[in-house]
Amino acid sequence: MAIETEVKFRMERASWEQIKDDFDRLYQLDHTEEQSNQYFNTKGGELDRLRIGLRLRVVKGRSIVNIKRDTKESHKRQEVEEVYPGTLLALPEHSPILQSLLAEIGCSYGEIVASVAMHTERHVYMIEEKTVKIEVCFDDVTITGNGQEHPLHEVEFELIEGEEDRLLELAEEFRSKYGALVEQSSVSKLAYAIQLVFR
Repeated sequence: MAIETEVKFRMERASWEQIKDDFDRLYQLDHTEEQSNQYFNTKGGELDRLRIGLRLRVVKGRSIVNIKRDTKESHKRQEVEEVYPGTLLALPEHSPILQSLLAEIGCSYGEIVASVAMHTERHVYMIEEKTVKIEVCFDDVTITGNGQEHPLHEVEFELIEGEEDRLLELAEEFRSKYGALVEQSSVSKLAYAIQLVFR
């Protein structure tokens, strides 16, 4: 599995808009994308208990099956994914990574059920320096599940290549600059959403 290295900050919408305006003055927007993210669990809730995220993302005319697991470091997660052309409405039953996960936890495809969903408008900025490439994502998210809807505004610093120390340094500068406007969090979007809709 690959290792995803990122630092997340959550904030109110007004703060998110203010900080995004600052970024627009400092950096060139790389692109904006609309994402549909459906998360899944087993009927018995095994994936939540094991802290495993299973997601089907639809973005830019393709579908991505993604599995994430926590690591001992709060800003890192193990990640594996498969890309399929077109818009899938359900998890592909014969997905190798899905079948491997089901065998690991002792469940069948029929025991997988939809959990929370998220619609995300993502604005992506790239920070490129001699030794590092970092993607900064401004996410405007609507979480749905259990008959509820919740907003989420988040900024993610994700290491694309290069030195992890520089990622952490830039994230600390961001936290210091915006202080009480932002809350640094090691909680994944999925865990945060589950807390909101199933508490």
